[in-house]
Amino acid sequence: MRPLLLRGGRVIDPAAGIDGRYDVLANDGKIAAVAPGGTLAGPEDADIIDCAGLWILPGLIDAHVHLRDPGFPEKETILSGLRAAAAGGFTAVAAMANTNPVNDAPEIARHMLALAAAAGGARLIPVSAVTRGLAGRELVDFAAMAAAGARLFSDDGMPIDDAALLREAFSRAAGVGFAISLHEEDRALTGQGCCHAGAVAIRLGVAGIPTAAEAARIRRDLAIAADSGAPAHIAHISTAAGLKLVRAAKARGANVTCEAAPHHFTLDDAAFARHGPNAKMAPPLRAAEDLAAIRAGLADGAIDLIATDHAPHDSASKRMARFGPLFPGDREAAPLAPGDAAALAGAANGVVGLETALGLALELVHNRLIDASRMAALMAANPARLLRLERQGTLIPGALADVSVIDPDAAWTVAPEKFLSKSRNTPFGGRRLKGAAAITIVNGRIVYRAHRDK
Repeated sequence: MRPLLLRGGRVIDPAAGIDGRYDVLANDGKIAAVAPGGTLAGPEDADIIDCAGLWILPGLIDAHVHLRDPGFPEKETILSGLRAAAAGGFTAVAAMANTNPVNDAPEIARHMLALAAAAGGARLIPVSAVTRGLAGRELVDFAAMAAAGARLFSDDGMPIDDAALLREAFSRAAGVGFAISLHEEDRALTGQGCCHAGAVAIRLGVAGIPTAAEAARIRRDLAIAADSGAPAHIAHISTAAGLKLVRAAKARGANVTCEAAPHHFTLDDAAFARHGPNAKMAPPLRAAEDLAAIRAGLADGAIDLIATDHAPHDSASKRMARFGPLFPGDREAAPLAPGDAAALAGAANGVVGLETALGLALELVHNRLIDASRMAALMAANPARLLRLERQGTLIPGALADVSVIDPDAAWTVAPEKFLSKSRNTPFGGRRLKGAAAITIVNGRIVYRAHRDK
């Protein structure tokens, strides 16, 4: 592998306190040097890339994706998912455990890593289940899963209802030094809800999901985590009430972090009225005031990272044949017939996000809600810290040569039919975005280079 010299780009590395024009040299899979722009010559055999006008960031890391592999190749595979991640600028993704079989045994984690090694895209970081089969009854072998490569534990998609079991899980996770990521949902309150409990749900005639379904469970789980002292991570936070609880816990010194997904800082529940199944997710898109609170939390540091919750689904799982015509996308749907309202609850939850997340995060930068350094912290440095990836999330010499080169001014239109992901379930089709991945580098090797239609 030849050395790679990135010359004259704006290097943004909050972990190293760097934001300016620099050259970056990668050699032997590691960052070899970072020096003021135009001063690095590099070895004679180096490949040189002119990065004028581009941003050079530590490789973006998505701490929350669903790759559906093993078990659901019609939705996604490790191959397609890691290629989609690289196209989105991500150099590493943490793959959740709700596969078939569930990633609750070391041989499953090792199988996933073997497939990832052959894929040639982003790195895969296995997320171990907390409970066997995601059933909420028996804990996995935390030490064995960590030894097999897991860097995070989560039953994501399935809340852990047994408080005593969760307390023991925190104790075991603390013993291996990793966090538990929590899907915060009180299923007794969620019921058969399709979207946020508010005016949109009432007008469409569907059951709604109250904010209390998230907030009540966050309150309980933070209390359990504080009792154990173990690190707790709140996945895909969506409500002002839930974020208020996290703020209060942090003020008390609790060992807690949280993430926000791009759909939760970009769309409110009005998007569900337009897109139906392609805007149906758990937790749901919330009210405008919740959207504002999430955006404020990204700006002021209450929210630690951006994670996509990439959740690919085929059209049959989303029941698009039935509901696609009822939700045209460019206008709100009419109130649903009772049979349709009930059936919509059975459509799968989730949206794809790997190929749109960076453009949506850059909207926050272009609109001056956050600056570029804050975005790099949310999408690189902080996810690396959550996953205990000591040689990632920064470009200091000796770090892994995982680099995201970004064109902040690239204008493009979201075209789901062009996704490298196998699934198309997104409410962002047709949206104009500014900024995208130009080059994605993993271990000093280019795994994606943009050839984007404007």
